[in-house]
Amino acid sequence: MSSQQLLYILVAVALIVFVIFTLRDWFLQKKAKDQAPPVEGEKNNNDIALPLRLQAYERLVVFLERIKPESLISRINEPGLQVKNTRMLMVHSIQAEYEHNISQQIYVSTESWEAVCNAKEQLVNLINTLSGKMDPGADGKILDKQLLELSLHEKEFPVRTALNILNDEAKKLMGPHVQVHNTIFKSEKK
Repeated sequence: MSSQQLLYILVAVALIVFVIFTLRDWFLQKKAKDQAPPVEGEKNNNDIALPLRLQAYERLVVFLERIKPESLISRINEPGLQVKNTRMLMVHSIQAEYEHNISQQIYVSTESWEAVCNAKEQLVNLINTLSGKMDPGADGKILDKQLLELSLHEKEFPVRTALNILNDEAKKLMGPHVQVHNTIFKSEKK
């Protein structure tokens, strides 16, 4: 073996050792940086987004609670309303609540948002279907009563389903380190 070949081998070994130690140091620094708490005044994106996302889940839970038939009926309860007026007020109230919360979709999962939209649409369709089978001039209390009965007796009522999805996702979002009591989310699990 010539001295020139020996020199090439030594340079190659030195280069390989240099690369190995450089990569090792880089990985150790990266690992230390990932495990280190954020510097005061510096927050990562998750720390900033988490409160916004949780607030979105909270607002959508409030929306669903407000459009539940028992809540909806108690809010629009006016003596002497006819079925056609009761239907109109219910649908208008649901739509106004929905429009007030539509921006929350950017903070929640697609599944959650679809569940919220599905609950809203199915409830509006149910109100329209029930009122369509009634005399428009009849007492609106008849529509109230039938809607309440259906919502209480139907096992998979869309509003309850959406509430359960939001509840589960919010708990996952908060992570395993946060204890969440079921009393925070007032969804009915039937």
